[in-house]
Amino acid sequence: MSTPTIGVLLAQLGTPDAPEPGAVRRFLKVFLSDPRVVDLPRWQWLPLLHGVILPTRAPRSARLYQKIWRPDGVSPLLHYTRRLTEALNARLGTAIRVDFAMRYGNPGIDATLHTMTRAGIQRLLIVPLFPQYASATTASISDAVAAAFLGERQQPTLRFAPPFFEDPGYIRALAESVRARLDTNSPRDWLFSFHGLPERFVQEGDPYAGQCRITAQRLAAELQLPMERWHVGFQSRFGREVWLTPDTARLLEELPRQGKRELAVLCPGFTADCLETLEEIAVGGEEIFLSAGGERFIYLSCLNDSPAWIDALEAIARRELSGWL
Repeated sequence: MSTPTIGVLLAQLGTPDAPEPGAVRRFLKVFLSDPRVVDLPRWQWLPLLHGVILPTRAPRSARLYQKIWRPDGVSPLLHYTRRLTEALNARLGTAIRVDFAMRYGNPGIDATLHTMTRAGIQRLLIVPLFPQYASATTASISDAVAAAFLGERQQPTLRFAPPFFEDPGYIRALAESVRARLDTNSPRDWLFSFHGLPERFVQEGDPYAGQCRITAQRLAAELQLPMERWHVGFQSRFGREVWLTPDTARLLEELPRQGKRELAVLCPGFTADCLETLEEIAVGGEEIFLSAGGERFIYLSCLNDSPAWIDALEAIARRELSGWL
């Protein structure tokens, strides 16, 4: 059997190695030091990060991670990314090697890329597992890939898969994941919650917000939801800047006051469940909604390793590998 020379790298944002303060602090240090994530001047941001934010946020975040950590000792994000990689590897066959890496955390992009090239990979497709493009996620992956090969005498030929925010297979996979859980006639209202972003980033040219709204529109059409029954929110605010609106937490407070007391919540900007979906929305979001007078709250899981998502990802990979196979 010949050694594969074509590779696919699935790239996720990242996860701590363990739900304890030291591991979470190491993860947050790398994550929040990335200028793509926080683009304040380094002289201004780094003392604040190391002197105030990491000492306070790491223990608090560790307690939240403990709520969602799997019994087998890994995070949900790592678990589902690993399973997705295995499934895609089986689908694409022995002529293609599929690996995964984390932008922050382990396995890291640098180490994984060098493992692949040492194994003989000469052509490499990078697939950021973010449906919508954001400079803080997709572009940061590109930065890490470029940095990994900086100074290398021999580099593989690279391709980057584009964002798949309106890819028909991805939209169908989202819809199938919903239908597997419930009839779209119940509950009465729907909230599509996406990760937030400073409004300034969008004003400076980041296409993220528009792509999120297109995803929501495509999904609502696929589910045949009337316009008055679905809403878009942006979650996970951080810092004092003005972020994208409407804010998910505020929507969860306001909807019951508008008589919308049954709500299904889906997070179409995340392909795998993580802290922001399982704790912030499924736990914290439900508490906000019910405390505000809501009566029924349903959190719908991310695509994770569902068969429809594997189908969609295989189609995306084969399309982007065109001419190489």
